[in-house]
Amino acid sequence: MSLLGAGALAIWAATGPRVFETKPRRIAAGRDPMLYVRASGALSLLKVEGANLWLQTSLDGGDSFDDSIRVNEIEGEVSSHPEASPQLQVKSRGEFYTLWQTRKGGDNSRLRFARSMNWGESFQKAIDVDTPAEAASQSFFTMNVSKKGVIYVAWLDGRDRGKGRPGSSAVYLARSSDKGASFEKPVRVTLGVCPCCRPAIAFAQDRMYVSWRSVGDNNVRDIYVATSIDEGKTWSAGKRVAEDNWVLNGCPHSGAALAVMGKRLFLTWHTVRDNKNKLYLSYSDDGGETFTHRADVSEHILDPNHPYLAEMGDRVGLVFQGRNAAPQVDTWAPLEVWYREFDAQGKLSPLERLGHLEGSAAYPTLAYEAPGRLFAAWTEPHKTGKAIVLSRGRLKRPDMVSNVR
Repeated sequence: MSLLGAGALAIWAATGPRVFETKPRRIAAGRDPMLYVRASGALSLLKVEGANLWLQTSLDGGDSFDDSIRVNEIEGEVSSHPEASPQLQVKSRGEFYTLWQTRKGGDNSRLRFARSMNWGESFQKAIDVDTPAEAASQSFFTMNVSKKGVIYVAWLDGRDRGKGRPGSSAVYLARSSDKGASFEKPVRVTLGVCPCCRPAIAFAQDRMYVSWRSVGDNNVRDIYVATSIDEGKTWSAGKRVAEDNWVLNGCPHSGAALAVMGKRLFLTWHTVRDNKNKLYLSYSDDGGETFTHRADVSEHILDPNHPYLAEMGDRVGLVFQGRNAAPQVDTWAPLEVWYREFDAQGKLSPLERLGHLEGSAAYPTLAYEAPGRLFAAWTEPHKTGKAIVLSRGRLKRPDMVSNVR
């Protein structure tokens, strides 16, 4: 199997594949954004503000936004923090799917799902994704939709707390084959999971994947991936992506990100290796059985974390947060957002700085619309509270140089 370059990465020529705005802009009050962009240029923003979930729409590509529409019916029921923030998925027929967590008292929490069938103009009454007999936490969740239109929700569930490993959680997964009108009884994917690192879901042509961070011997916190070949009904045993051997008596609040091009599964994750915080990239060509040698995608950036991947046809876009380590910059300068992308052969573009505004940037997300529009959003502090910041990019395709050996 070809290896991603373990040393200095060969990269695209010129200055990079995208041209971003010279300065990001504050676009809304709130936090924990998710984005979706249509072919028309309309941009949808899902955000949390005042313990409620809101959807705003821009008809001019992010120049301005309409008034917010509240998604949740019950006032103040949305519980959110970045590693367990609401999710948004959109299908081409105007179907908007949203997912969030609500507290039921103490550690008891539930995942709530609401859909719009009219391009986000209104939302139907929310339903519980799962209603277990016993009280348990359901948090650190993700959602994705297969090409067949099946909605999948994965989360960390507290009903199996401590089984497999002391202090661990379990990954559960539920599916809806009726466009979110109801969810089937969930299945347990695995035990022994780090209890506050979000899982991820991805789809290939003949299988689907779920990733998580495990709790191993001596509190090793490495990333694993499991595979299903029957549309999520049963799951393989997890495969370790890389032997990082990160020992941590605690939880890093940092899940992996997945993307698929063809049959190749890409995965990027945060870890500590050789006493350095790093983001790595690896891929699998055999259905998640084995992974290539890790490649360092954060390079000189300090404190890189919280990667987000967006599939973009023949390439994948990556955003993450980190501190600028340029010689003229204070090493404790605020966290900024960084961008790069790679193609199916693992060819990497140069790092591009998207920046920040008034304070440290947190948990960037990314949306893409062909043939070349790209939107990154994140949360920053503001004098009136949290604010959502946006940076827009356009395609610029230079010649490419392979880094695959």
